Amino acid sequence: MCPGDDLAHNVLMLSNTKCFARLTIALIATAALPAFAQMDVKAAFLKHLKTSKDFTLKVANQMPDASYDFKLTPPQMSFAEQMVHLSQALDFFVSPIFGEKANPPKAPSMKKADVIAFMGKSFDHAIERVSKLTPDQLSKTYTSGEGTMTGLEMLMGMLDHTTHHRASAEMYLRAKGITPAEYQF
Repeated sequence: MCPGDDLAHNVLMLSNTKCFARLTIALIATAALPAFAQMDVKAAFLKHLKTSKDFTLKVANQMPDASYDFKLTPPQMSFAEQMVHLSQALDFFVSPIFGEKANPPKAPSMKKADVIAFMGKSFDHAIERVSKLTPDQLSKTYTSGEGTMTGLEMLMGMLDHTTHHRASAEMYLRAKGITPAEYQF
């Protein structure tokens, strides 16, 4: 044995131990990544669904009560119908993920106060249900009236549908000379 061999051996062993520890940590982190990624997706979605609720309620509150029956053209939904429709649709997007057939409640009337209260309850119910989703439910494939898609795609469709009808409602406001609330994301 040469002088310093013990030192070289100890340095090599320490280096291998550090390398093994780093590799172990990296493997554990990599294995946990899908779960963390799924939970981050759900958290991000919930953040945007809550923002969508707040923004949609701002738009709904801008229309005067007397104009809730306003339509841009006769075949279109009224402003109130747009708001009720987008609120009821939340259930159509979430229910299949829970293995249920959508059965959204109906607004008590098309008057502004009833529609706004109905919207708040509908969004709150959707937020509550989405908060309970598991990573498996987000990645599983479902069949709905919109076709076959994953749970995450169903949720993306929910936001997209809400945005579509809220944008339509903003056009109703503009036709009445009302500048819609500033966009929120």
